[in-house]
Amino acid sequence: MGYTPDFISHCIKPLIHDIKKQSIRVVTNAGGINPEGCVNTIKNVMSSEGVELSVAMVTGDDMMKNVKEIKDSGYAVDIESGRTLPSSVLSMNAYIGSFPIADALDKGADIVITGRATDSALALGPLIHKFGWKRTDYDLLSSGSLAGHLIECGAQVTGGICTDWDTVQGWDNIGFPIVNCASDGSFLVTKPPCTGGVVNFGTVAEQVSE
Repeated sequence: MGYTPDFISHCIKPLIHDIKKQSIRVVTNAGGINPEGCVNTIKNVMSSEGVELSVAMVTGDDMMKNVKEIKDSGYAVDIESGRTLPSSVLSMNAYIGSFPIADALDKGADIVITGRATDSALALGPLIHKFGWKRTDYDLLSSGSLAGHLIECGAQVTGGICTDWDTVQGWDNIGFPIVNCASDGSFLVTKPPCTGGVVNFGTVAEQVSE
């Protein structure tokens, strides 16, 4: 399918009514290498459930149309091995950043689907939209990127890669992280109540350095 089917089965299908009712805005890179297919599937779910939402698709990561140009440029070489691109290329993607996501939210999208995007952009894009951060607000953008990095790997920051792993309780119900962010770039890392795992200085510091 080229996109993440779990996003449809575990998020969109069971939660589509809550997303609508609570005005939850969803941003995900679950589009993989087929964001259009992901968007069309979401629209089918919306139609079958009788829910109307605005769905945006962020494109620009697909570089397949540039394969010949990149091959001819001489840049398509693996520095370590010296190998060039194979004659048959099935997919070539560039990671896009946060401002296209912010733009989609600015235009009123309820759900934003991207293809290949930097993991931190999924958090930074909404922060840019919410707080009006500019491209030259380097400290704020750095802070937002850090917030995104901390939560991008799920339970890693809630004890999943904790050095003192034997002190972590509730592995079978480990909570995924949440960041509560402020307009000045400060943020608090936490997790849902009544979940396992732990968030402390050590778990956060280890994920920062990961």
